[in-house]
Amino acid sequence: MDRRLLDACELEALHLSGAILAHGTLLVIDRDNKISHVAMNVEAWLGAPPEAWLGQRLPDVLAEALLKLDRKTGSRVVVEGVMPALSSAFHGMLDLVASRNEEGSITLELLAAPFADVINDFDALCPPLLSTFSASPVLASSIAAAQQELVQCIMNITGFQRVMLYAFREDDDGEVIAEARRGEAYGSYLGLRFPASDIPHIARALYLKNPWRLIPDAATEPVPLLGRDTSPPDLTYSDLRSVSRIHQVYLANMGVRASLSFPVVVGGTLNALVACHNNTPRQVQLGSLLRAAQLMRDFGLAMSAFQSHQRIRLVDGLAHRFDNARLLLQRHGDLISAWPELGALLMDEFKADGATLCMDDACFSLGKSFEADALAAFDHWFCFGQNEFIWFGDSLTRQMPGFPLSEIAGAVALRVKPSKDLELRIYLTRIENIQEIAWGGNPEKPVESHDGTFGIAPRNSFEKWVEKRIGYSRPWDHEARLLVFKLRELLMREIR
Repeated sequence: MDRRLLDACELEALHLSGAILAHGTLLVIDRDNKISHVAMNVEAWLGAPPEAWLGQRLPDVLAEALLKLDRKTGSRVVVEGVMPALSSAFHGMLDLVASRNEEGSITLELLAAPFADVINDFDALCPPLLSTFSASPVLASSIAAAQQELVQCIMNITGFQRVMLYAFREDDDGEVIAEARRGEAYGSYLGLRFPASDIPHIARALYLKNPWRLIPDAATEPVPLLGRDTSPPDLTYSDLRSVSRIHQVYLANMGVRASLSFPVVVGGTLNALVACHNNTPRQVQLGSLLRAAQLMRDFGLAMSAFQSHQRIRLVDGLAHRFDNARLLLQRHGDLISAWPELGALLMDEFKADGATLCMDDACFSLGKSFEADALAAFDHWFCFGQNEFIWFGDSLTRQMPGFPLSEIAGAVALRVKPSKDLELRIYLTRIENIQEIAWGGNPEKPVESHDGTFGIAPRNSFEKWVEKRIGYSRPWDHEARLLVFKLRELLMREIR
């Protein structure tokens, strides 16, 4: 990915866009309870021109709804069918969403309520999704089924043509791990990976603060805001916030006209998104958004409980994983004589191809370990080129400067200094594992010029593109990372 695009995305002040989407109107109320900013389309909704609202207090019918708003930043009040529209050009009732901003101001969003009572049988649209989590313990194999049920439920509630569960990986890339589609949705993104720059961190932070992000028509021109001064208001907690130009081009390149996203928050972290796409404009009523958002919160809580249970089981299991290693060391009384057995045990535990023990200048290797020149280079770098006691790598040619040509692509390294006269190092190695990664478009394709004021644009193809990745080993998983700390603790206790 061209660094220019990534930098442009991360530096864009999305919350200070100074404009909103056209399917609603917005007012900002300052700490003195006076209107500081108003959308230029407010007259069509509330019956007075934008200039007439600035510096005024809210009408009682709107102000009353704000009395329930907590003073905590990010607090939110939602009222359905709060008032009749005041403009003769707009008939019907309005829904209201009010949010408290960081500086104490309030963002007030008004949306069109349904013309008639809309009663959705959500139980029929979405059967008890969380039944998977009611059994204890939950089987990891059943999680995939729950994820598929989730996207199907969201598609039923919202009516979008395509709904995907887009999970964030440890390397910050995203991957579609579940997908539901209607007949008119072309192709499938299931199993495809997307580079981290597709959803920059500045956008991820906003997803953590909002229950949904709805774009009914990405091609519609934004509505500017008018303020008492030229400073734009903080729209961090506003769903009406206008769409980034980069994101508009991205959606257009995917053939997406309407977009809707829900965060999956697990343990306070943005774990995934449920992303909904439609190739024609699509509005979703507030009641449906609220129901889907509650479903997402329930799913996130259930996943948090599941992951906590898995972590506890893993940590409890690790407590005895090195009992045999401890007995080996005690029986031999000497690390070097124990190494042939201990090294083989470690290779099995870490699913490594080789193992090397270095004590001062002497090294002893088993299996497929470093060649002599590669070992000398890596050992010198690990001892003198960085300060970590434990280090993981799955692409040594990219992670270690000057690493020579080697069959070894990845390693776990740890060092222990049991006395001032002795330092030992253990290296667990993996050979190269050529991987085929299916991407949604070529992530390394140069960004393209775009007409108008926006100079660069995202890739314009999201067709499946397979990368043959060389120079990498199989990655070290979370269990291996916990296990190596247990190994170091064992060596510090047993080696004198």
